[in-house]
Amino acid sequence: MFAKNEYPQMKMYDSVQNMPKYLQDILYDSWAHPFQKEIFPEINEERFSVLYSDKPSRPNSPVNVIIGALILKELFGLTDEQLVGSIYFDTRFEYALRLTSEKTPPISLNTFTNFRNRVYAYYNETGIDLIQNEMEALADIIAEKLEIEGKRIRIDSFMVSSSLRNLSRVQLVYTVNYQFIKMLNKLDKELIPESCLAYLEPGHEKETIYKTRDSEAESKIETLLKHSKALYDAGVSAGSKVTETEEFKTLKRMIAEQTKDDDDFNVITPKDNKEISAKSLQNPSDPDATYRFKYDDNQGYVANIVETFDKENSVIKSYDFKPNIYSDQKFSSDTIEKLEPKNPIQAFVDGTYYTYELAKKALEKGIKLIPGELSGKKPAADKMSFTSFRIENDIIVSCAAGKIPIYTEKNKDTYYAVFEKDGCSCCELKEECRIDESQNINSVSFTEKRYETDRLREEMGTKEYKKLTNQRNAIEGVPSVFRRKYNVDYMPVRGLVRSKVWFGLKVGAYNVKKLFKRLQVAGV
Repeated sequence: MFAKNEYPQMKMYDSVQNMPKYLQDILYDSWAHPFQKEIFPEINEERFSVLYSDKPSRPNSPVNVIIGALILKELFGLTDEQLVGSIYFDTRFEYALRLTSEKTPPISLNTFTNFRNRVYAYYNETGIDLIQNEMEALADIIAEKLEIEGKRIRIDSFMVSSSLRNLSRVQLVYTVNYQFIKMLNKLDKELIPESCLAYLEPGHEKETIYKTRDSEAESKIETLLKHSKALYDAGVSAGSKVTETEEFKTLKRMIAEQTKDDDDFNVITPKDNKEISAKSLQNPSDPDATYRFKYDDNQGYVANIVETFDKENSVIKSYDFKPNIYSDQKFSSDTIEKLEPKNPIQAFVDGTYYTYELAKKALEKGIKLIPGELSGKKPAADKMSFTSFRIENDIIVSCAAGKIPIYTEKNKDTYYAVFEKDGCSCCELKEECRIDESQNINSVSFTEKRYETDRLREEMGTKEYKKLTNQRNAIEGVPSVFRRKYNVDYMPVRGLVRSKVWFGLKVGAYNVKKLFKRLQVAGV
């Protein structure tokens, strides 16, 4: 049953109340005081009431204590065991979580495991990430405490490695087969095809994988996939007691991704390496992880962060976490949808986040996308920009040489104009002009997107624009902080949901530390 944590008055046996004053002063000067004063009271326990039964039963452990403790865990890089020890033996942790009047902290090792499992289950059931909602709500509060106006944001993404072991193709197929065989062995050894019984023999994996030469890999894959086919048939014959297992579903997925199209798996023909999708299974231990090459190989996920900032302070106001094949343009679109600015804001982005269509969509919500560069094909160096044509009232009114068109219109998003041939024939700008010559007329046609893109390229070349976009530079260092300080590439969990929840708590710790920095708190 959900019960909200009430803050009791300090009791006579409160450990802080009975400290000597000099120890109290040390405690008040530590990080624990601003945490219990500025962060702890802002944790919204009601948000998590959906995780508990509404029937009369034993009340839950205090949610604000759990959330606060999990933020401190990331802030100080602790394990669950170390966190519990700190709460029991370190007065600063007790004080930060307002537990100094408790005879025994209402926390055990299982408290955090059970709470996270409830969060995972609710996320899987509803698609709602309660941790993300809470961390972003706290981010708004911290931004307000830091007096950040929220008129500027910067956006960036970075790869997050899964804790899975990188597997070669041979290792992947072997591992999926072996895990399925292990399951059959526990269920009924008679179900294992005779050709696959050798997997259970000691040393079989080493003999099969690690003594395979590169020249033998192709034939080895074919042999292993034949085993996969035999195992699949055995599973289908056994019925739902096998086909409903995660091991069978993984086997079926692996065969579909590693072999050429054959819905019934009647014929097993391995795909060429280049034909295998980046979305394919990378390791059965983490089925959500995907493959992507960006500067280096990565198997895992990608994090997207949106940071609100001013001259002195910054806070990650929102974030997302996806399989690493999720593109920056999709993140850009998602961010635009999510943001509900009360006033116009500037969004400083990398070129991969920008398209003309996204910029228009953003402007409708009062968000101006400001890219540092543009991706895609650059304009021809020997041709003038389309901005050389003057446009007024949504039509072309003259060319670069000042010639007025004899006919002009705008059809949907395309500008069109016709010019007299005689006027173009002796023009000194003829060689670099965008005019198309035909037998009877000279004309020009270009889209609004092309015109605005050329206009933006010209603006990007100015000193003022370069100075403006320099405001995004600071976010480039954030991935390094998450890797060095928060060990984001070594999270001890697998799967998208679990990884995102752990990442969210790291974001919360990152933002709390930003507040501590402003308050000049030492020791974190």
